[in-house]
Amino acid sequence: MTRAAALEDLVARRDIRAVLTRYCRALDRADLDLMKTVYWPDGVDVHGIFEGNAHAFAEYIIREIQVFFAMGTHCLLNCHIDVDGDVAASETYLYSVCRVRPEQREAIFGSRFAELSGGKGLERDRDLFIMAGRYLDRFQRRDGEWRILRRQVIHDWNDSNASNQIMDQGHFRTIDTVSAWGKADLVYALGR
Repeated sequence: MTRAAALEDLVARRDIRAVLTRYCRALDRADLDLMKTVYWPDGVDVHGIFEGNAHAFAEYIIREIQVFFAMGTHCLLNCHIDVDGDVAASETYLYSVCRVRPEQREAIFGSRFAELSGGKGLERDRDLFIMAGRYLDRFQRRDGEWRILRRQVIHDWNDSNASNQIMDQGHFRTIDTVSAWGKADLVYALGR
């Protein structure tokens, strides 16, 4: 590989990783406009809970995540990217923890959650949905810009349990800035 080709490959991988992290930010901040910049308008998302046009998925997931969760965090781990000209394929490991709204417990966990958790935490807004999986993505570069053309989500494992979150004691009581949905989150003060 020539130096120029190696540099082009490196820039493509950087740009693809930026798309992947932009997805997580859009999801965790419930930012629909940002989410739509991740996918091509003719893209497809196969997410388990949704299968179809990626921009329709963006509208669906941004609305639904706010209905089902009080807050969420999506993290990317190992990422393998293969670039071939203006197309690329990637496998990216994900780890997600979301705080489930009490009224959505059964919809998220199913009817056996109370039995399986021994009733622990059911009186509080502290139930966690923890999931690990992978994003299998097909990217396409159009006019120099990389976006997802097709995404398939793979579910590897999950754990659902009551959280022991502490916000008002010890070190945690000194941290008074917390996450927020949308533009209310402080990350938007940094600019895009």
